[in-house]
Amino acid sequence: MPLFPRLFVLPLYALGAFMPLAGAAQDWPNLDPVLFAQLANKAEHVEASFFLPNHSDPTQATEALGFVYEWIEGSAGSVGISVGRYAIAHPGPQINYLGPVSKIWGHGPRDAAFYPDRIEVTLTTAKENDPRCCPTGETRYTIDRTTGTASKLWSR
Repeated sequence: MPLFPRLFVLPLYALGAFMPLAGAAQDWPNLDPVLFAQLANKAEHVEASFFLPNHSDPTQATEALGFVYEWIEGSAGSVGISVGRYAIAHPGPQINYLGPVSKIWGHGPRDAAFYPDRIEVTLTTAKENDPRCCPTGETRYTIDRTTGTASKLWSR
C-alpha cells in the first residue's frame, strides 16, 4: 500500500474540533481527517482507524501513533494497514506527521508505550494454526524512532 509521506501540520481547531473549556480535557476530537491525510489512499475505503497518544489528555500529549485499516480494492474484504508517527505541539494542539512505520501487521493496536529510544505497541495477530479470518494471538512490536521500522519483541 503506497504512502505519500509529507510533513503535515494541522491545528485541531482547523478541523472544527472545538472542545468546551470545562470537563473535556480528556476528550480527543475526531482525528480521522488527520490520519486519512497521510495514511489512507481512499478515505471512503477506510474500515477503522486508531490514534494512540502518549497521554490521554490532549493538552499533555506530545506524540502518538496513528493506524488506518483500509479495504483493499478487489479483495473479498481484506484490509491493509498503514501506520504513522505523529508529534503533538502546543498550543493547539497541532498534529505533525513525522513519517510512516514499516514492517508492522495486526489488528486492534493497544498498550502503546513511548520510550526515549523506541515506541512499543501490541497488536492482535494470527497464531501458527489460526485461520486468516480469526487471529487469536498477539505480537508486541518495537518501533525504532530513527528509521520508523518495527520489529517483533515477542509473539504469543
